[in-house]
Amino acid sequence: MGRSHGAPWYYCYLPHGIAGGATSALIPLFAYALGGGLVEIGVVAAATSIASVPAFVLWGVLSDRLGRRKPFLLLGFLGTAGSFAAMASSSSILQLYAANVLMGFLGAAAGPVGTVLVMETSERKLWTKRLALLSRVGSIGWTAGVVVGVGWLATGTAPSGDLATMRVLFLLASVLNMVAALLAFAWLSEPLAKVDRRHVGVVDLQQRIERGRFLPMRMLHFLAPRDRGGPSGRLPRSLRVYLVSVFFMFAGFTGFYAFFPIFLTEELLLSSSEVFVVYLASHAASSIAYVRTSMWVDRWGTRPMQMYAALGRAALFPSFFVLAGLPLSPSARLGLVLALHAGVGLCWAILNVAGATLVSRLAREEAHAQAMGAYSAMQGFGSIAGPLLMGFLAGSAGYALAFAWVVALIVTGIGILAVDRIPER
Repeated sequence: MGRSHGAPWYYCYLPHGIAGGATSALIPLFAYALGGGLVEIGVVAAATSIASVPAFVLWGVLSDRLGRRKPFLLLGFLGTAGSFAAMASSSSILQLYAANVLMGFLGAAAGPVGTVLVMETSERKLWTKRLALLSRVGSIGWTAGVVVGVGWLATGTAPSGDLATMRVLFLLASVLNMVAALLAFAWLSEPLAKVDRRHVGVVDLQQRIERGRFLPMRMLHFLAPRDRGGPSGRLPRSLRVYLVSVFFMFAGFTGFYAFFPIFLTEELLLSSSEVFVVYLASHAASSIAYVRTSMWVDRWGTRPMQMYAALGRAALFPSFFVLAGLPLSPSARLGLVLALHAGVGLCWAILNVAGATLVSRLAREEAHAQAMGAYSAMQGFGSIAGPLLMGFLAGSAGYALAFAWVVALIVTGIGILAVDRIPER
C-alpha cells in the first residue's frame, strides 16, 4: 500500500484526536484552577476562534499558491504540540490566553489541507469513503482521549494536586501531537495531483464530535478574499438568511460551553474527572446516532430536523440549571446530567448532518465551495461572539441570565428559520 495512495497516513489523526479528546474539557477547568473567573474563561474560550477563523484563510491560500500540503499538516500538528506545552507551563490566565491564540493560529494550518489531502491521494470515486474513514479515525481518537482524561484526572497521579495533574495531561497531549507529526512525516508523500478547493462541492457529513470552542475548527472550504459567492457575486437569498440563523444558533451553542464545565464544578459539584464523563456521554450519543441521522433527515426534511434539534438543545441547556436546584444525591445528580448531555449529543448529530446538507442544497451547483466557506465562517463568528457574551454575563450577572441568553440566541436562530420558510431545494 503506497504512502500517498493508501490509508496509513490517515492514522496520524489518531494521536491528534486522542490529544484533542483528552483536553476537550481541560482548558476551562485549568483556567478555573489558575484562579480565572467566568469572564476570563469566556475570553479564553473565544481566543482559539479569534485566531483560527482568519488563520484558516491564510493557511489555505498559502497552501494553494505554493502547491504544498504536507508542510502545513506538519505545521498544524507541531504548532498544536507547542501550544499544549505552553499551556502546561502557564501560571496565569494571560499566559493561557496567549497559548490558546497560538494554538488557534498554528493549529489551523492543518485544517484546510487535511481533507483536501484525502482527495488528492484518492480516486474521485473513493472520496466519500475516504472522508468517512478520516472522520472515523479522528472520532475514535477523540473518544479514546476523553477516556484517557477521565482516567488520568480520576487517579490524580501528580502528587502536588489537581493543577499539576492537569499540567501533565497537557504535556501528554503535546507528545501525542508530536507523534502525529512524526507519523505524517514518515507515511505521507506530497501528492502530485492537486485539487482546487474552490471547485470542490464535496461536503463531509461524517464529523461525529462537537469540538467545543477550546480547539481549532476543522474546515475544508473557506472564503478567500476575492470570493463573493460565485459567478453572480452573491449567495442566494435563502442561503444568506439561513447563515444568519446559523450565527445565532452557534453563538448560543458555543456560549453555553464557555461556562458549562465551570457550572458543573461550582453548582453541580462534579469533580474534574466527572466533567469529562459528562462530555463522553455526549460524544458517545452523537457517534451512535450518526448511524440513523441521515435516514431521519431524508425522511423528515433537513430544515424541520434542524429546527427540532435546535429546539431540543434550547430545552436541554436550561435543564442543567433546574437540576442544580433539586435535592438529589450525588449519584442521582450525575446520572441525570449524563442523560441530559447524551440528549445534547444526539441533537448535535442531527444538527451537523442537517446543516451541511441544507447548505449544499441551497447553494448553486457552481458555488458549493463558497457556500461551505460562508457556513464555516458563520459558525466561527458565532463561536467568537457567544463565549465572549456568555462569559461576561455568567461572571457579572450569574448563571441564570447566561442560560436565558443562551436560549434566546438559539430561539432567535430557530425563529429566522421558521418565519422565513427557507426552501430545502
